[in-house]
Amino acid sequence: MVEIEASEVKSALVPPLFIAAAEVFASLAVWHGTPSDWVGEPLHFWAFEVLRLQYWFGFCLVFATFWVMAWMSLRRRSATLALGILGAVCSFGTEVLTSIYFWKKLSLSQVNYLGWPDLRRYALEHVISWAVILLFGATLWYFRNRRKTTSGTS
Repeated sequence: MVEIEASEVKSALVPPLFIAAAEVFASLAVWHGTPSDWVGEPLHFWAFEVLRLQYWFGFCLVFATFWVMAWMSLRRRSATLALGILGAVCSFGTEVLTSIYFWKKLSLSQVNYLGWPDLRRYALEHVISWAVILLFGATLWYFRNRRKTTSGTS
C-alpha cells in the first residue's frame, strides 16, 4: 500500500487552489460595480462570480482530465517541462473559454452596465488580470521556496 504524506497532499493542492483564487481575484480586478444610473436592485459581484465559476469549474474539469491523461502517458519519461507547459496551456484555455461563455450568457444591458461592451475587451481584461496575479503568486512562491532551500543548506 502506498502511503501519502501530508506535505505531499499539501503541495499537490496548492497549485489548483492558487489558480482558483487567481480566477476570483481577476474577476474582482475587472469588476466595475453597479453604475450610478442603474435602476433596480444593485448588481452584486458574487451573483455574477458564481455564474462565472460554474463555467470555470466545467472547463477546468475538462482540461484537468486532459492533463491527467497526458501525465499518465508521459510519467515514465522525464517530461516535467512538457507537463508544465501543458498545464499552463490548459489553465489559459480554461480562463479564455470561461470568459467567452460567461460573457455570452449575460444580457446586453448587463454587459453594457458592467462596462464590458464587447467580448474581446472583457476577455482581454480578465486574462491580463489573471496572468498578472498568477505571475505575482508564482514569484512569491519561487522566492519562498528559494529561501527555504538556502536556509536548509546553511
